[in-house]
Amino acid sequence: MIPQLLNKSMHYRRTVAGGAVIVIILGLWSFSRMQIDAYPDISSQMVQIITIYPGRAPEEVERQVTVPVEIVMRNVPKVEKIRSRTIFGLSVVQLIFEEGVEKYWARQRVEEKLASINLPAGASAELGPLATAYGEILRYELVSDGRYDLIELRSINDWVAIPRLLRAAGVADVSNFGGYEKLYAVLMNPSQLQRFGLSLNDVVDAIQSNNETAGGSVLSRGSMSFVIRGRGALQDVAEIGNIFIRSFGGTPIYVHDVADVEIASKVPAGILSKDRKNETIEGIVLMRRGENPSEVLNNVKTVIAELNQVDLPQGVKIMPFYDRSLLVDATLHTVGHSVLLGVSLVTAVLLFFLGRPSMALLVALTIPFSLLFALVMMNAFGIPIGLLSIGAIDFGIIVDGSVILAENIAHRLHDATRENANNNFTKTVLAASLEVERSVFFSILMIVGAFLPLLTLTHIEGLLFRPMALTILFALIGAMLFALFVVPVLSSLLFRKGYRDWENPVLTWLYPHYSAALEFLLRYRWPALAAAMAMLIGILVLILPRLGTEFLPYMDEGVIWVRANFPEGTALQQTSKFGQRLREVALDFPDVDFIVVQAGRSDSGTDPFPPSRLEMLIGPKPRDQWVQFSRKQELVAALGGRFRAEFPTTRFNFTQPIIDSVTEDANGTSANLAVEFSGADSGVLLTLARQTLVLLDKVPGAVDVSIEQEGPQPQLVIKPDRSLCARYNVSVEEVTQLIDIAIGGSPIGSLFEGERRIDIAARFAQEYLRSPAAIGRLPVYNSEGIPIPLAQVAHIEIIDGQTLIARDDGRRRLTVRTDIAGRDQGGFVAEAQKLFKQEIKVPSGYRVAWLGMFENLERAGQHFKILVPASIGVIFLLLLVTFGSLRAALILLLAIPFALVGGATALYLRGMNLNVSSGVGFAAVFGVSIMNGVLIVRTITELRLAGTAMEQAIVQGAVRCIRPILVASLVAILGLVPASLATGLGSDVQRPLATVIVWGLFSATVMTVLLIPVLYRLFNPPIRMRDLEKQELNEVEPISPD
Repeated sequence: MIPQLLNKSMHYRRTVAGGAVIVIILGLWSFSRMQIDAYPDISSQMVQIITIYPGRAPEEVERQVTVPVEIVMRNVPKVEKIRSRTIFGLSVVQLIFEEGVEKYWARQRVEEKLASINLPAGASAELGPLATAYGEILRYELVSDGRYDLIELRSINDWVAIPRLLRAAGVADVSNFGGYEKLYAVLMNPSQLQRFGLSLNDVVDAIQSNNETAGGSVLSRGSMSFVIRGRGALQDVAEIGNIFIRSFGGTPIYVHDVADVEIASKVPAGILSKDRKNETIEGIVLMRRGENPSEVLNNVKTVIAELNQVDLPQGVKIMPFYDRSLLVDATLHTVGHSVLLGVSLVTAVLLFFLGRPSMALLVALTIPFSLLFALVMMNAFGIPIGLLSIGAIDFGIIVDGSVILAENIAHRLHDATRENANNNFTKTVLAASLEVERSVFFSILMIVGAFLPLLTLTHIEGLLFRPMALTILFALIGAMLFALFVVPVLSSLLFRKGYRDWENPVLTWLYPHYSAALEFLLRYRWPALAAAMAMLIGILVLILPRLGTEFLPYMDEGVIWVRANFPEGTALQQTSKFGQRLREVALDFPDVDFIVVQAGRSDSGTDPFPPSRLEMLIGPKPRDQWVQFSRKQELVAALGGRFRAEFPTTRFNFTQPIIDSVTEDANGTSANLAVEFSGADSGVLLTLARQTLVLLDKVPGAVDVSIEQEGPQPQLVIKPDRSLCARYNVSVEEVTQLIDIAIGGSPIGSLFEGERRIDIAARFAQEYLRSPAAIGRLPVYNSEGIPIPLAQVAHIEIIDGQTLIARDDGRRRLTVRTDIAGRDQGGFVAEAQKLFKQEIKVPSGYRVAWLGMFENLERAGQHFKILVPASIGVIFLLLLVTFGSLRAALILLLAIPFALVGGATALYLRGMNLNVSSGVGFAAVFGVSIMNGVLIVRTITELRLAGTAMEQAIVQGAVRCIRPILVASLVAILGLVPASLATGLGSDVQRPLATVIVWGLFSATVMTVLLIPVLYRLFNPPIRMRDLEKQELNEVEPISPD
């Protein structure tokens, strides 16, 4: 099939050239439309159900909201897992769908089920934003020149900035963090209520009945009609205070007689501080799933500019301080620098070995063509441009097929030119192409086979590395098409008058020395093979067992994300004060540019954290401005040391915002390792968690070991006594209403300021709520209007209750997490699991699961155990098809393990672990080493078919192949040398892959040119190679020179 197509392409050269131009145009067009991002979005397809149930304890929210929601959602189609978190007044249920489920389909199924749930009065449920954990693209601060306080700034953010930003194309949600939500507070005095014989209901009813509007239909008057409106809605503080309640002894009693009415604020869910400011307001912009981050960022920045110029009040500005473009630009700069330098080295090698600039340029054109072809396919498959797609391509490997074909064309043209200057060189080009097209085609298919395990990855590892494997394969297919069809066509046009090869002095010196070395090895082939096997076994025994394993290398996002959990029950304001001290510590470091501290949670409810939770975003200065440290890890270690010195009993977790959110959504935890216990009794779970915490602390390499969920915290419980209520003729409803409204401050109405709706709350002033005894003296009115102290009809006590309740598939869970430093994930987990089995006994009815990044590593390892042998089997079948000889196929297959030598040794010497990224490198090394081996075996077999003696054919064939093998290997090696040495942002994932390819190909090339000839002599394969090129050459139509 390929020979016929190749023959046709030489007949219709203009058509082929036109097709190449079309690919180039489509590639440029695709590039203009594609997403550009640092890392792929590896978030699971998740739908959140966020239910706010104000004022309720976690236990009540779990019982009345979380559990019913979970039960109804259990039979939603294609749901893999249901997780939930419940805190004071908030329930967040997460439904993780199977991979590939369409996002709107998933949300529609959830909405249908949500409509059937009967939630308690006061609870409101809605779906979370159509965003992912990777969707945070910008954070901004709302600043003022001093004319506006935090209440007014919060109103501006809620009613001006956020609605306008939500209209930006591609934005899913904008959440507020910090500030105080405006509230009209009616602060009642219980003494004054008793003085005038008024109850809580009297005040509430008066306010509600005086805050009404009415419609009186239409009044017709002559030729005109008038809409009749009743405007009884409250307008301001004075109107609320002047509401008449009732007469007392003939004197009218107004609200201001029994309460102070003032502008106040709701109890905040979180407090935000930044740099030297103790409190400020932040907006967090989330991108809609599947959108282009660069386009959305541009849209958001345009809207921010409009807000600053037109919509915001004078003296108020939106100041972005962190956005995704910082990571994207830095990553693309690092990758672009490495790729540009690599391509330059590849071109230099081609020019040096091929000698002629025209031939070197012809081969180098493979790079832009294959890249543009890959962009066309990536755009069709929805793969964004990023570090793990375009950044993973070794353009040296991409040109290998063109190198082999172009080198053979040059060789044949040189011979034809020397023999007869009037030859039909076009036919010579075709003949030379047909000699190697089968080898090039099947060699690239074998590289595809080497990537088979990566193409079939699932879960988070599949989302991360499948785009990389697909991009490499797209580029390889483009390179194969260019090599098989475009290179011959361009060669026939460039060299229509012949071609004289360059006598390379290095190769001229190398040929006789290599020939002598081969003759020596063939003479002592058994000792040579024994030496090679001894080296391989030595590496397998000494190096591989010492290589650590991990799922991913450190992926630097440029910033630092810190989590801290202070003691259970710590007030939000106190947590914020702790954060103030941590800010001061961080800003003492000259390499720190900014720090943002979040105490509590955002107002959107997407992060259900208690008030004792603290999170910090620390932004280092640009790396070229650092004066104290040279590496980010050094800065993190120094910050951790200072933080722990300030708060010795607090555990800090250092991570990064994107990978932290993504892995937490995918695995239920962002830790390297987490031990999850699930069962019915929270006390048993806490005991197991504390035992595991002590155990993990003893394992070398454990860092920041902590229990993720908060332990018990004090709760003031007011429980009505029904018998006492009956004795005093007090209804339980009166007691619960007192708790809900007068103590809890539930809204009783609202007031409009233009378009802004502000809640009204009637509650007792704070001085009457300072202690359990003070609360017990609050009056509850019976049916006769007699005030009864609350303590006489209810039991008031302080007990331990839950702070945060986490559930997984219908069971409560508690998680112990740890990060790992100074050793590999696989070794750490093996030791931890061994200790766990020895020291901790899990009771019947309780489950334990090992989660985190390690879970991804373990799953990928199990996947590779099955697919790597299958991939080798596919390669073996392709070798059989290529040569038609079992022994020839075995020669090349036995050479594969030697490709491990250089890569494994380099990883060990550089202190790197074996991970999925380095696995991609090994796949590439296997493919290229087989390609080089196929070239040698094919050439030797061809010489034997021509009647050359065995050993002479081996030496001549190997010498004949030394130039294309050296060129193919060196361009592949040098193409990734810059990436293997890079240290900039975004180089972390590339470095293991590049290290394996550079050193693995070095050892593989040495073993290919020295060992395969020896193996060929030992195996002595029959000369039955399915070498159809000559038959096919005889069948092609003659080509006239043009």
